[in-house]
Amino acid sequence: MIVHDFSFALLEAIRYHNWLYDDAIYNYVLSETTDRPKINPTQYYPLENVIPIGTVEFVLEYLKKYYNIDNVKPLNIPPVLMKPEYLKRHVEYMFFDTDNYIYVEDKPVFVKSADKIKDYTDIIYRNQKLPKGLYLISEEVNIDSEWRAFVYNNELVGLQNYLGDFTLFPDVDLIKQMIQDYKSAPKAYTLDVGINEKGTFIIECHAFFSCGLYGFADYKLLPLMFISAWNELVNKTTI
Repeated sequence: MIVHDFSFALLEAIRYHNWLYDDAIYNYVLSETTDRPKINPTQYYPLENVIPIGTVEFVLEYLKKYYNIDNVKPLNIPPVLMKPEYLKRHVEYMFFDTDNYIYVEDKPVFVKSADKIKDYTDIIYRNQKLPKGLYLISEEVNIDSEWRAFVYNNELVGLQNYLGDFTLFPDVDLIKQMIQDYKSAPKAYTLDVGINEKGTFIIECHAFFSCGLYGFADYKLLPLMFISAWNELVNKTTI
């Protein structure tokens, strides 16, 4: 059963490619486990030909099981994009070498792990002890509208509203400037932006796996974006 928008859109993209080229360009297997799929009862698909598509937990389990990779660092806000014109709020990275307290003054702060994806994330309203690690610390701000930009080969290829007022459109030129500045970016990724009284600002970036599409459905690009993101996760040559 398909329960994620990115899985549904990818299956439609696969059907589109196979129809367009009148050939089985891509195959897929639906599974509720991370066991490597089989071509037939006795033969597995080659490991290099299999890309897991599912929740973050599903993909991470597959990475650990078959590639001995047990940690994927989130992109969060890349240091090169930590510019006042992009942030429009106070944001910093803070490292705790032991369990230590983060001190909150007059406003709550958003705290997210910069060491491991799907790790610590919280809004902190008072002084609180945090485990050892690197964190992204952001001033909490009002967000009237949130948008996800889709990027492939350093080009903006899609832009979807996913929360808030869809009539508030982001500053596309500013988003394109962020993309241009992020020269070390993955080949395929998403860039989330918010809009409030100060204008358009960066929220965070995500590698292109297990991320909501919110209506983005470029069938020509979707398989390539998933393949590129996976290849970079396992340190293969991207396409």
